Amino acid sequence: LFPNSSNANATTTTGGANVANGGADGGAAFALRSTLIRPGAAAAAAATVDAPALAPFVGKAGFLLRYPNGWVKATDRPGNDDAKGGETLALLGNFKDIDTVSVRREPLSLHADFVEAAAGWDATVIGGGYDRHDDVVARKVAESLTRAERAAVDANQNFGVVGGVENGKSGVMDFAFVGPSSCAVASGAEPGSTQPYFSYDYVTEVCRAEVEEGLGGEKMCVGPRGDVLDTIRRRNFVVATDSGGWLYLVKASALETRWEDVGGMLMDVARSFRVPQEE
Repeated sequence: LFPNSSNANATTTTGGANVANGGADGGAAFALRSTLIRPGAAAAAAATVDAPALAPFVGKAGFLLRYPNGWVKATDRPGNDDAKGGETLALLGNFKDIDTVSVRREPLSLHADFVEAAAGWDATVIGGGYDRHDDVVARKVAESLTRAERAAVDANQNFGVVGGVENGKSGVMDFAFVGPSSCAVASGAEPGSTQPYFSYDYVTEVCRAEVEEGLGGEKMCVGPRGDVLDTIRRRNFVVATDSGGWLYLVKASALETRWEDVGGMLMDVARSFRVPQEE
């Protein structure tokens, strides 16, 4: 879908700030948001980030990401090319607190809306950084890829809320984007190539039982005995890109109450994702 760029130094536009990634280094410099970093200074600047050390992880499907030591790798699959609806390739996390990162791929042919939205991306460098219109394109990508969640809210339907957990569905009571979406440019599948990695952030309020509407259309989470249950709010950060005819979705998720403590680290894990490399 995306044209290759000769720029081996990745750049991201998040809220208008440009961040140099220093090439195909697995994304170590992505932790430095809202700062312009020269390629030669990326490694030194990354050392100033107050975050857990992230270890490299190459999935059986060939992708790369970095994750904290001590996390559990619950799922790591090589990928089934015949999986017509897509599949979760990996699920990692701190399952005690339900801080998770999942890697899922789905046939790009199922996501014509993503292809259309991402087509507005342009690798042209303007004034030393990427054009801010990429933020607008990223929001269109986000809207195309969250249509099912937003529709579930409107219809009081169930939807998967913990990435990578098959059939782990709950009623979605609310959905809201948080902050701007963004577009980063990092290594592609071909040696020396680059491609866009879109990211977006949102909150969901979920019900582990049935969602019902009360008087005035107010939604309630109703248990099997008719009692009103507490809902759960989760913060989600997603990185999306495509390669080899697949759409890759990397979803970092935690309880909203934990996001202040672990959100930055979860975002760094998701941002470190790189598509499988061709030999």
